[in-house]
Amino acid sequence: MIRLEVLVIDDEVEVTHFFEYYLREERDYPVAVANSGKEARKIIRSKKFDLALVDLKLPDSDGIALLKEIKEANPDCEVVIITGYSTIKSAVEAIKMGAFDYLEKPFDELNELDCLMDRIVKAKTNRSLFISSQLERFADQFGIILSENSPLKDVLLLAQKVADKRISVLVEGETGTGKELVARFIHANSLRAKRPFLGINCGALTETLLESELFGHEKGAFTGAQGIRHGIFELADGGTLFLDEIGEATLGIQVKLLRVLETGEFYRVGGEKPVKTDVRIIAATNTNLWEAVKEKRFREDLLFRLDVLSLRVPSLRERPMDIAPLTNYFIKKNMPAEESEKDVKKDVRFTRRAFDLLMKYPWPGNVRELCNVVTRALALRGSDSIGSACLPERFVNGGNREMQLDGFDSMEEMVHNYSQQLLPLLLKCSRIDLQELKEIFDREENYLAKEIIRDTLGKTGQDRYEAAKQLGISPRTLRYIWNERGKQ
Repeated sequence: MIRLEVLVIDDEVEVTHFFEYYLREERDYPVAVANSGKEARKIIRSKKFDLALVDLKLPDSDGIALLKEIKEANPDCEVVIITGYSTIKSAVEAIKMGAFDYLEKPFDELNELDCLMDRIVKAKTNRSLFISSQLERFADQFGIILSENSPLKDVLLLAQKVADKRISVLVEGETGTGKELVARFIHANSLRAKRPFLGINCGALTETLLESELFGHEKGAFTGAQGIRHGIFELADGGTLFLDEIGEATLGIQVKLLRVLETGEFYRVGGEKPVKTDVRIIAATNTNLWEAVKEKRFREDLLFRLDVLSLRVPSLRERPMDIAPLTNYFIKKNMPAEESEKDVKKDVRFTRRAFDLLMKYPWPGNVRELCNVVTRALALRGSDSIGSACLPERFVNGGNREMQLDGFDSMEEMVHNYSQQLLPLLLKCSRIDLQELKEIFDREENYLAKEIIRDTLGKTGQDRYEAAKQLGISPRTLRYIWNERGKQ
């Protein structure tokens, strides 16, 4: 186990004494102490540390400024911000700027401090392995698939850092980016992971129904209320409550949400006694709530409560490097059941041209749209290759489904991708090499060989010589293909 060199920066002597005792006696770590920003800067210039515990508010400086200076002088030094409840939002901002974590005053539980030190040691021992393994642990479970250099990775790392904090989180992003997946990721990494994760769409219900769903109701509260109904604030007690499309909640609902966040209490509809609840709120929005505040559509005091930490989930346009791993994930996830049950591993993939079209598409529906497109393509494919014919019209030549052969890497690729529409395309094309087609058919036992010849013979009155001429092959080649495959 490595021994950390620690610098404690706090203007309260009692706090520095506490950390000195704990770090030296309990952890056997060398400790240096500074009671002001000026004193801290002098120490920082003279020595490098593995860890700095920095008070957010100092008489002559602030923790954010010191964080920047420490990181500039020694990028490998981990910084933990010491803060009071009133400055938690600033501490969270410090994490965005590179702080490892933050600690709230007063320090009630040594167990929490022990866990923090253990995490720092583990990260210092092998930081990249630690971070990657933690992220990969939840990838398959929640469908959070990303590449090594994805901008989503930074979002998840920040989410992981604050997962077990007692703060509300606001997840922002366009429709379909995976905001609920990020919320579930936070819950799964938190101390509440074994408790319920419940969600509700605030824009999908009327105010009356939403109030009943959130807070429940008493017997007789309204017509049809035949008994007590527990709302999700009650059902999610001890866990996490995900409020999707929070910007669609009415002002009346917003007032009630604010009360729960401030007091931890609510009233069931028609109830007279307050009900206690302990839930962690993660809200999501695809609109700018600060603009909604200016327009008097959203309460500023509620937004301050919700936006302790804001996480912006990047759109798929901003992370094209994730399209390939996401596509592979959705192919495996959405493979038709009859094929999945076979004891054969199929290597199903998009062709080069089809994948190029996926990469060029702007994805207004983001990851959700990609999932739907892959599911559709799987259902339409005629082989283990998924071609551009399986994509919606908006992907292909501005809606023109009659693709040119120039877009394919080989004749074989075209045969695979246009199994349903190949015949009319081939008959219009003068560049077909039927000998190449024959060789492909020999390998694939494809029904299209006889279909092409049958169609051409029908147009020539069963004149094989004329059919061969129209197809650009010798009569002998035509006879070979037709006789070998046999008439039906």
